[in-house]
Order: sequence, then C-alpha cells, then structure tokens
Amino acid sequence: MAFWFFILLPLMALLFAPIAPFKNNFFTFFSSLCLIAMILGSYHLTQYLIGITDHGWVWVNVMAMTIVFMGTQLKIKWLLLPMLIAILVWMIPFAFLPNQKNYTENVISSIKTRKGVIDQVRWNDDQWTYYNGRLSTATPDQSMYGEATLYPLLQVLPEKADILIVGGDNAVLAQQLIKSQYSYQSLHIVPYDIGFLQHQLTDLNHEQWTLIDQNISSFVETTTLQFDAIIIDLFDPVSSLEMHAFMQPYFTEKLLSKLDTTGFLLTQMGDIYKQPELFKTYTDQIMVLNYGTVPYHLQIPTIGQIGWVLASRKYSSTQLATALRDARKPFTSQWWNDETMAMMMSMGKQEYFIEKERSINRN
Repeated sequence: MAFWFFILLPLMALLFAPIAPFKNNFFTFFSSLCLIAMILGSYHLTQYLIGITDHGWVWVNVMAMTIVFMGTQLKIKWLLLPMLIAILVWMIPFAFLPNQKNYTENVISSIKTRKGVIDQVRWNDDQWTYYNGRLSTATPDQSMYGEATLYPLLQVLPEKADILIVGGDNAVLAQQLIKSQYSYQSLHIVPYDIGFLQHQLTDLNHEQWTLIDQNISSFVETTTLQFDAIIIDLFDPVSSLEMHAFMQPYFTEKLLSKLDTTGFLLTQMGDIYKQPELFKTYTDQIMVLNYGTVPYHLQIPTIGQIGWVLASRKYSSTQLATALRDARKPFTSQWWNDETMAMMMSMGKQEYFIEKERSINRN
C-alpha cells in the first residue's frame, strides 16, 4: 500500500491543478518535506522497495515524482528540479544492486564473473563475501580457515616445494601462504572461477604465482608438471555435480599421479556434519591406493564444521599422524599454536561423523 501511495500520489498531482486551499503556503511546503523525509528515513520501506523490484531505481523514480508533486504545488521553477533530484539521490544510503534483496545488511559490491556472482556484504567493520549466494569467506575468521587448512601441510612439507592449488577462488590460502612466510619454489593456482580469484587478489602482489585459466579437469589431464603438494580447496564439494566429480576416484588418481615420490595431497571436504559419507568414502578411496591418510576437522564459526584429509605417499597413516603431532615449525599465526593440531585430529567417536542413516519404524 505504501509503495502504490508514493507512486500514484505524484501522478495525480501532475493531472490536476494545485490544491487551492493550500496553494503556495507553508503547509504544503512542510507536507512535501515530510513526505520526502519519510522516504529517506524509512529503513524498512527502503528494503521493501528494493525487495519487490530487484533494484533500487524505483526508489529514484519515487523521489523524482515526489519532487514533481512538490514543484506543481509550490510552482518551483522546473530548472531547479534536476538539482533537487541529484541532491536527494546522493543522500540515499543504499546501493542500487540487484542482490540487495537477498541480504539484510548492506551489499557494497556485486560483480558477475563467467561462472557466478560475487556479493560483498558489510556488517559493522566486517566484510562477508558470498559466491553464488553462499558464504565463501568472512573477515572475522578468515585467518582461522587459512591457518587450519594450510599449516598442517606446512608442518610436514619441506621448504622450496612446488605447490598446486586446485580451486582456492576466495584467495584465502594464497593470502595465508604469504603471511606464513613459508619459502616455496613455485605456486600454481588453477581456480574454478578465475574471475572470482582475480577479484580477491586485487590487493596482493602475485607476480611469482602462475594463474592457470583452464578447466580444472583438462589441466590435470594434460599437465606434465610434478608437484610436492597439491591442495584441493573447492567450495562446498557436494553443491553440484561438477564439484562432486572432483571427489571421485578417477580424478583423485589423476591428481595423485602429479605428485612426486614424497608428495602430499590435501583436500578440503566441506561441512562433515552435512556429508559424513563423502568424508569417509574419500578417505577410504585414498587408503586403498596405499597412501597414508590423516583426517581432521575444525569448527569455523561462520561456515561450519569443516573437514580435511591429508594424504602422503611417503608416510603411512600412523607415521603421518605422529609427524603432525610432533611437528613444531613456527609460522606467523593469529590462531595456530602447538596444541591445535592434536585438537583438530581428535575426531571423537567416528560413528558420530560416519553414522548409518537412521530409519523410522512405522506400524
């Protein structure tokens, strides 16, 4: 009702002469100002207008027609109306972005890439980055995710290693690798969506990195490079058939063939509470290939209970677990300490994570 009231009232003002009892008096002037103030000051009305129209330009139209209404009643010179419209538009505290209706907080940018849409949302002093409508990273615990993913591998990975990151589009791992001051030989990144990665890397100097603009499967099939470590950091592996294919035995074997004789494969598995069977199946399929494996997990406050699987060609599962617990390599850290690795490897009762689907007995 409020929406149509603000739309139709100015239109009626254009069709009829100024209201005689209030023609050119202060009552009409302050009434018009009150109407504009209601539109400018109403947070809920703003969200409503953006939500029902998918964009904020209707808000500008409402402003313009309201000023026309005020102009017809007060006989303001028409040349002043564009100036008033411009001033009011600059006073609007909301961005005119199509995806604003999907978020409660203010969307500060929305960018389309070849494969998706990046929405950046600000809440207080924190920034939340969404990819295709799902949270990818948030500044409150971005370092926690980066350290939990990268530091277990760096504990057992020799320096001057050749590293490949598959995915990593939110650039958290690339940023964390710089912060860790780990000395690597080379870093290749083959992202799922290179547009997303390049957007996230705008403030980083990545001249020493090799960004590969190629389909992930095609690159793994055709590359002749060998790596000391391969990190799979794909967002929500079960979110689509394309992502799920990267967890299948065929792709896993191809990746393992790109490791040197002492290489490591680290895979981020997503929320293990939501997909426990994938976590178990993936671990088993690597163990069948005679690789040592160590699964671990951590509760990341913004994105959930994330699990990882670290596989080694050199170590057995027992040897790899011991090496992780005993390693004490120092890295620049906001969160990581000596007890963290043991905590992350404590999986609790396995049946809690890997539980058969319950069935309900019906009469």
